[in-house]
This record gives sequence, structure tokens and C-alpha cells, in this order.
Amino acid sequence: MKKLFIVGIAALLLVVFTVPAMAKVKMGGIIFTDFYYLDRNAQSAAANGLGSDPYQVTAIQVPNITRLYGRWTNEDNVGMFIELGIGQTGGAVDNSSSSGVSLRHAYGWWDVTPNFQIMAGKSTTPFSPLNPSQLLGTRSGSLNIIGVGYGNFYSGRFAQVRGTFKFGKVGRVALAIVDPNGSQRFHATYNNYFPYDRWTGPPFNATYQTNTKLPRFDLAVPLYFGPVSLYPGFLFQQRTVDANTSNYDNSVNTYIGSLGVKAGFGGFSISAEGNYGQNWANTRGLIGTSGPSFLASAQLNPVSGEINNSTTYSFWVDLSYKIGPVTPHVMYGQEDSKVDGYFEYNPATWNHPTGQYNMVSTSRMWGFSIPIDLAKGFRVRPELMWYYDGEIQARGTDIEQLGSYAIYGVQFQITF
Repeated sequence: MKKLFIVGIAALLLVVFTVPAMAKVKMGGIIFTDFYYLDRNAQSAAANGLGSDPYQVTAIQVPNITRLYGRWTNEDNVGMFIELGIGQTGGAVDNSSSSGVSLRHAYGWWDVTPNFQIMAGKSTTPFSPLNPSQLLGTRSGSLNIIGVGYGNFYSGRFAQVRGTFKFGKVGRVALAIVDPNGSQRFHATYNNYFPYDRWTGPPFNATYQTNTKLPRFDLAVPLYFGPVSLYPGFLFQQRTVDANTSNYDNSVNTYIGSLGVKAGFGGFSISAEGNYGQNWANTRGLIGTSGPSFLASAQLNPVSGEINNSTTYSFWVDLSYKIGPVTPHVMYGQEDSKVDGYFEYNPATWNHPTGQYNMVSTSRMWGFSIPIDLAKGFRVRPELMWYYDGEIQARGTDIEQLGSYAIYGVQFQITF
């Protein structure tokens, strides 16, 4: 029996070393550790439920942008990619003990021809692909990652079916049919979401079913011209809300147009992106927690029964220059939203006549991020960023002050 086992092992080794490799496998991972000082003014602390005084805290966290991945391909141009996020999943500093595992990517593809690919699974969509180089403070309580809420819209990682057609070296067309279901801000549309929205009578204080007969469509047409690349794109989704009545509009459309640019000349690089559209918060994706993000969903006028669409635009710019192992980045971003909301007269909270008023809000970010490669696979990133969450105004009056804050620190990154 022992001799038979030895013969079997020898035969297996012979097969392994004589048959040509039929597939390729690659594994890797990145560990991110955030070490930072968070400084909120009194308004920011109050808006985040941290009391009425300024809030300062030092945090050391391993957010779940830490990840482990595996990639497999075979000789028929078929491949798959799986990536798990590992680390803190909670959104606040005082939740630092929270940890877990989440699925970031799980998709496969087939390169049908050199110019056409079919992809299916969970991944980022092709829309709005560029991001500023801001990475510190994912779990600060304000979702400080790639500038979302302060100029950047991140279209998200969702289940999808995608076709990509390449036309030479100039560019490609990618169309993703994206799952449209999930958490939506329809409570901002039909319910008493805002603290200063005084309509609480039925049927608006109820939860409604949302219907998605069509998937979400994400379209991108990246173009490459030597050192300059352009990234135009478009997103569309339609949802209806079952309000159990025929007296009110029930269709909410989300659309966003995007244009990004990326260029490099020697050690100097610039990347920038702008987005414009309506009802951003009525589709999935990362839009952050700033003032404009809260105004980025449609609102219902309970008297006329009409839906008022929100309008949001954002942009960011990232300038960098590589000096050996150091690449300093200077960033600025801004986001603006406006939407008509309905208010009822109440001298204690709203001393203007009952009616519909335009609400507006602006947020900003600016600062520096400086990745430094100290050794192969070991990088530190000092980052100093200032954030302004904005105020929400109606009838030219500040009805909600959201304050400002800063994050100073360093991120450690270990890659294998």
C-alpha cells in the first residue's frame, strides 16, 4: 500500500512538471492603518451627535479598505477576480472595535475577441472612474475617502453585466447594466427626513415600496491621446414609489453626466473630474455625508403632489509631482445641491409663511496627501485635509449649520 502511494505521488509530480501550464493565479493584499487627529468645531460636533462643544480625538484604525485578492486566468481568455475587504466596518471613531469581512469584488470575464469583452459579477461600474488621492479617515464618522461628498461621486461596486468594445488604442465603449435595487433615500422624498421638514401628517410618515422595472445603465467612453486621457460618462436610473394613492407623482429619475481628465508630463500629473445631474441620492453610490449630499434626493410637495427634483454638481482637482520616492498631491473639491422643500409655518422652527422654498448647500475640501515609498511594499502617506460640510439655507436663511473639521495624520500601507 505504501509503495502504491509513493508511485501515485510520483505520477502526479510527473504530470505537474510535464504538462504545460494551463492557467495563471495571482494573489495579493494591502493593509491600511490610519493614524490621525480629528478636529471638529462645535457646529460639526453637534451635527454629528457628539455634543455642543468642539470635538478632538486621536484614532488608530484598520478600515476595511484593507483587502485580500485573488486573480485567475486561463488559456481561453477567461478570468476571474475576487477581493475581500477586511477591517473596521463601522463609520465612527468610537466604533473602532468593529471589524468584519465584506465582498468588494467578485466578477469574471471572457475576452471574446481582442476588441470585445463580456464581464459579469460585482465590481466598480465604468461611470465616473477617477478619484482624488485622498485616503485618510475612512472611519472618521464623515466617510473621508476619495473625496466623496466634497467634489467626488463614486458610482459604487455593484452586481452588473457589462460589455466593453475597444477601438484601437484610442479608446473604448463600456456599457454596464447594473442592479438597481438597494437602500435608497426615498425617506428623504416622502418621509419626514430633514429635522426642519415639518410635514408629518399621513400618508407621508409611512414607508413605501419602491419599484425598479428597469436596471440602472452606466455608460463610459474613455479616450486616450498620448499623455492626456478623457473619461466622459453617463448614468441613468428610474424608480417608482408605491404611495397607495393616485394624487401624487411617483416616478423619480436619476441621471448624472460626468467628464474626467488625466494627464502626465514628466514628473507632473493632473487629474480632475466633474459631475452634474439630478437626484443623486435616489440611486446607489457614495455621495458622502456633507450638506449637499443630504439635499441630493427628490422632494415631494404634499400640497401639489409634485416631485421636486434635486440638482447637484461637483468637481475636484488633484495636482501632483513625483520627486523620487515622494509624490506630493494638492487637492481641492466642491459639491453643490439645491432642491425645493415644503415647510409649514411654526414660529418656534419656521417663522415664514407655509409653502415651498428652495434649499441650497455647498461643501468643500482642500489639502495635501504625500505618499512616500520607503521600501518595496511599504508606503507611508502623510495627509492634511480640511473639510467644510456647509450650511443648509432656505429663503436665504441658514436653517442648519453643519460646521467644519480637519484631519491630520499618516496612513501606513503594506502591500504584497
